[in-house]
Amino acid sequence: MDAESLLAFVRFHAWTNDKILTTAAELSDDELKRPGVLDHNSAFETLRHLVDVDWSWREICAGNDIGQTYAWDRYPLDDLPSIHAFCIEEDVRLRNYVESLDFAALTEQVPSGDQLGSRRWLIIAHIVNHGTQHRSELARYFTECGHSPGDLDLLGTTELPWPDPD
Repeated sequence: MDAESLLAFVRFHAWTNDKILTTAAELSDDELKRPGVLDHNSAFETLRHLVDVDWSWREICAGNDIGQTYAWDRYPLDDLPSIHAFCIEEDVRLRNYVESLDFAALTEQVPSGDQLGSRRWLIIAHIVNHGTQHRSELARYFTECGHSPGDLDLLGTTELPWPDPD
């Protein structure tokens, strides 16, 4: 995978993160924090999980040992506005990080914990794919609450998160 292709997915990831977090602000506090509605309990906890995974895998790719630390152990992620602000900042950090990588760095094995690790480009693709999974869960729940985020598809959207080359 080349950096330019990976960047398109990273930009899409940032765009859809912003769209799902903007929609989350339309929910009542009860809807946002209702327990047991998603894999990570509430919509709020799922959103925190989503940004934590983005942060932790980028940190691992960059060679930083975060141990068993969660993003909310280092950053105040106690409410939706702080999660949204952190997510926007993290999306910029991820985009800048990917822009800094050449082919050798993208294909390098990255050790992670006790495991041998994976190639850097695959970890970054995992970040995007993981986000897609949870945004889909959130979109379904938000729609059930009467607050659909609208189209989150990579293709077919009229709001491209990157410049159209044509």
